[in-house]
Amino acid sequence: MPKTAAMFALTALFATLTACEKPAATSDPAPASAKGGAPSDETPATMPDPAPAASAAGPAAKPGGGLLAEASGVEGNLAITIRWSAEIVTGIPAEGLTTSVYKRTAQLLCPVTSSAEAPYSYFAVMDDPNAEPFAATGAYQPWWNEDCTGSLTIEDSYHADDPTLAGPEPIVRTAGTRPLSTGDTPLTVETDLNKARTRYMFLSPSADGFQQDEAPGYPAKRVAASAAPMAVMDFTLEGPIGDGKQEVVVQGGMLYVDWTFSRGRTTP
Repeated sequence: MPKTAAMFALTALFATLTACEKPAATSDPAPASAKGGAPSDETPATMPDPAPAASAAGPAAKPGGGLLAEASGVEGNLAITIRWSAEIVTGIPAEGLTTSVYKRTAQLLCPVTSSAEAPYSYFAVMDDPNAEPFAATGAYQPWWNEDCTGSLTIEDSYHADDPTLAGPEPIVRTAGTRPLSTGDTPLTVETDLNKARTRYMFLSPSADGFQQDEAPGYPAKRVAASAAPMAVMDFTLEGPIGDGKQEVVVQGGMLYVDWTFSRGRTTP
């Protein structure tokens, strides 16, 4: 990627992350703190098997440690599952309590393409906005994401228990499945070749149009929901781009993020 284009991409994503806020949804809590050779006269029976292509075999080891960069333009897919399960109770018993339940699952397919090795880290400006993004800091290989597609399914509810009111109060449910198209929610992957580790960062996808039941004094309505209680999910794993699994403790429960990396480009 040309230096000017890379700087533009760095600046644009930093601005996106800085401005990112979780979509407004009445059921959401506050955020939790990847040759041919010359012709031969040998017959097929005597020719040796060709060596696997670099794009299929993955990165090679670097002499002295670390990884060699793969060729630029290698295509692959990251298939990601995000599961959020939590139960949060708020309020004061004497004045009333509200129990909010979150059961959400997002499925995403994200195409990624390798870039050429760079001497600077794409994440440098994320970690330190005052850092010089093009300072020679090591050897890095980004994997760019064009878009992610998939779906978000939710089965949320909340129940208010007001001691001043007689009788049980209704459980208000919000449910449904909505498509995801995350052109504005980039997945960013970068391998630190010298340290042989890969960092994955993506913004929590969200969707509109989930049906929320009628509540006392409030009509049924459509609301927005996000796949996770935090705006950004950021993980670093040992090795090159590949499969991963992470568990994160969040308010009232857990967030589970699983992904698999496959080479080549497939569609849902």
